[in-house]
Amino acid sequence: MNSVKKIFITGTPGVGKSSVSKILSNKLNAKLINISTLVEDKNLFDEIDEEKEYKIVDENILCREINKIIELETDAEFVIVDGHLSHFCKGADLVIILRVNPNILKDRLKMRNYSDSKIRENLEAEAIGVCSVESYEIHDSKACEIDVTNLSFDEILDCITDILYNNAKYPVGSVNFMDWLIQATL
Repeated sequence: MNSVKKIFITGTPGVGKSSVSKILSNKLNAKLINISTLVEDKNLFDEIDEEKEYKIVDENILCREINKIIELETDAEFVIVDGHLSHFCKGADLVIILRVNPNILKDRLKMRNYSDSKIRENLEAEAIGVCSVESYEIHDSKACEIDVTNLSFDEILDCITDILYNNAKYPVGSVNFMDWLIQATL
């Protein structure tokens, strides 16, 4: 029986998932699965939505591929799955949702040359906590959200290790950016 601990790191594009996942995987000597790389390498997308500028991924196939990789892992105590679709896969021992104030996120997405409509869609998703709600619906209390807006990588890692080892609570719903949404509509 495979006893590897599965940590899924999710959140809106631009919140720092990949950076945090890389640093955390090094710290924990964990196997790292990057969903974007996996989707490209295994051609797991059905088509590209030109208007919204993203690949349409078959989540069931993606989750099966992730589970296959995890089942084969025997050398690591932890497997980290990095990507904003990770929370759709079942079987996580812990789901970390990284959250960032939409004002900061806006600048990050502009630096990625996202279209105005794609930026707006992601900012609204962040403000209402779409990834948090979806994660909680699937993973219940295994889902934790951290406002990383003003945290260094070391501080983010401290939060995650507190959750892992000290049972610290970062419950879904504790981060609220609804004020941003209200201000953005005025």
